Amino acid sequence: MGYRLRRWTDADLPVLEAANAPAMMEHLAGPETPARVARRHEQYVRGWDAGRPRMFTIRRDDAPVAVGSIGWWESEWAGEPCLEIGWMVLPEFQRRGVATAGVRLVIEDAREHGPLPLLMACPNVDNAASNALCRTVGFQFRAELREDYRGVPMTLNVWTYDLGVAP
Repeated sequence: MGYRLRRWTDADLPVLEAANAPAMMEHLAGPETPARVARRHEQYVRGWDAGRPRMFTIRRDDAPVAVGSIGWWESEWAGEPCLEIGWMVLPEFQRRGVATAGVRLVIEDAREHGPLPLLMACPNVDNAASNALCRTVGFQFRAELREDYRGVPMTLNVWTYDLGVAP
């Protein structure tokens, strides 16, 4: 089964709403308020007009429904500019290779459209699935990072991927 990315549109708010469940937000400081979800959705839609962030829905080739979301935006690591990646897969589609396919597709998009050669992922240290995914697709572990996210102290693993190296 193949997967593809589709640019984030106004029609994709339900994807964020579905992902805003306690189990899905366990490693991201818990669910957001409906207003914050709506604001994030608007940022994703407007990001395309501004060139960043580049957010997508992940879709199976044989189905029109979104199975998750993924994207990249400009960030910073160790005092240097980089691109950062984030993703989520709806529970009913997890453990089917969706995230792996989505990350590989977004790596290619960032390689083609990103202004910087380094891609970073920062999953929570307790998020075994996301950390394993980083290893699987070729990210290099760099460090642990302690940071507050929405007022919640978190310990994150920092993984990087060199977009300048051919796959």
